[in-house]
Amino acid sequence: MIVAVLLIAGVVPNLAMSSKQQTSAADPAAMITVFSFNALKAGADSKELATNINTANPDVLVLVETSESLHDRLRAQGALVSLKYRSSQVTAGGERDTVVFSRYPLEERDAALGPQATDWYGMPVVDIASPLGDFTVVGVHVYPPLGSATRWGTGLDALKQFLDQQTGKPVILAGDYNSTRTHPQFRKLTSVIDEEPSLFPLSTWPADRNVPALVGIDHVLSRGFDSLGQETLRIQGSDHLAIKATFSQRP
Repeated sequence: MIVAVLLIAGVVPNLAMSSKQQTSAADPAAMITVFSFNALKAGADSKELATNINTANPDVLVLVETSESLHDRLRAQGALVSLKYRSSQVTAGGERDTVVFSRYPLEERDAALGPQATDWYGMPVVDIASPLGDFTVVGVHVYPPLGSATRWGTGLDALKQFLDQQTGKPVILAGDYNSTRTHPQFRKLTSVIDEEPSLFPLSTWPADRNVPALVGIDHVLSRGFDSLGQETLRIQGSDHLAIKATFSQRP
């Protein structure tokens, strides 16, 4: 009985009431849309992913566990036409597996969250110059806790330390945190950013089963923005759901 209660306590806070959270409406011209997705070692269906990207028409695209060959396929299907700016390339066996694409010009901070800070893959950090104002985006991929709780904690601590050093400019952190709200280390990180837009987070994993995703380990977090809503999108070939998140930048 005790085990059952603990399991329920661990899962229930992460169950999504629905696949969509909407908090308010705004002028589309004043919004920033973010599309974040773990492509599972670049094995996601590129046609389906391209269709979802084109439909979402994001200003920022964050692809985790991606590859340049996947980008080539997306480009061939017109999914990157409006996303002309990007962070550094990813290479097999390289120090990164995450890329940030942007509609607007960006400048990458090369050493901000490198492998030495995260004890795993480096996370791309870019400063984007949008018509609504400049903001920073971090493409997040944190080591899974079941692989090494120490490396997992190091990744979350690196994000927290990075945020502590940022002043003034709005920030968006999107990707695979391998963490839920039940983890104290994740709550420590989120204590210095804006709250997620709902009491119940979006469940995003595992998405390759015959049952709905159970836990929310993927997040699009922000500081200095107002969240207008988030929703999940299913794309074949990945065990993660994608997240489309919309924000308005505060004056």
